[in-house]
Amino acid sequence: MKEKKAYVKATSDIFIKYLFGLDTKESDHLVISFINAVLTDSDFPVITKVVQKNPFNYQEFADDKLSVLDIEVEDENHKLYNIEVQSSGNTHFRNRALYYWAKLYTSQSREGDLYDSLLPTIGINILDFTLFPELSGYHNFFVIAEGREREYILTDQLIIHFLEIPKIKDAKMSSKMISWLLYLKAEGQDKEMLKILLENDEDLKSAHEMYKAFNNNDKLRRYALSREKAENDRKHFLHMARKQGLEEGIERGELEDKHNVLIRQLELKYSLSVDEKKHIISINEFNKLDAALDAVVLAKDKENILKLL
Repeated sequence: MKEKKAYVKATSDIFIKYLFGLDTKESDHLVISFINAVLTDSDFPVITKVVQKNPFNYQEFADDKLSVLDIEVEDENHKLYNIEVQSSGNTHFRNRALYYWAKLYTSQSREGDLYDSLLPTIGINILDFTLFPELSGYHNFFVIAEGREREYILTDQLIIHFLEIPKIKDAKMSSKMISWLLYLKAEGQDKEMLKILLENDEDLKSAHEMYKAFNNNDKLRRYALSREKAENDRKHFLHMARKQGLEEGIERGELEDKHNVLIRQLELKYSLSVDEKKHIISINEFNKLDAALDAVVLAKDKENILKLL
């Protein structure tokens, strides 16, 4: 009997990179469609053209296992957009999103450059988990506003969008934004919903064809599934660390959990010296620990992981 092929979730970071980050007219058209859905939903002007700043290149990130699979494009008005998908997280993802926005924004600057040459930078985070349970909307975006006069915006240089897919499970398909997010949820999972979505939307039909091509590529599919397994393993280790802490009667904070999980995962693949363990325990920045945890399964060696801390 022929073995059933495992399919990748459309919210896989490597598929999103493939869908929106190829240096092709089709991919450019789809990323413009998606960005415009976000902009329209938040009452910003739409765009007509993009340039890929870090186009998809399988060999590049296959060789460099620490590659961040996000999408960076620049529009015709010289605004930078960074699109990232995240399958799980907690309130600390708010800080992580700001950190990665800051990395992209400051990466434009070189010593001696004028600050007026910096391009406005827009972060778009596609989340397959609920980040703002206290907010009912599935799409929330943030700017820097004056503390008392909230209508007064300091600058247009920073805008960060969060799109929470779980919040739209009962939503009607009343906008392009919802249609895109429902597509990412339904693709490969819900045939009936997918059929409805594709019926009258040429953009989603194109995305569907790219999804099929992606899954027919054994190399890409296996790589995506390995990343998914790594994420599931990380969740398991974190759960076991918390469980062990409770059984021992020890109150462990999330920071300590991450220390323990990272040390445990590294010890499964490599040996750690006492000094290396002490260094890991000394790190109190969630974004650094998360980056190292992301890299454990796919990194070539221990040094490439530890240098992230």
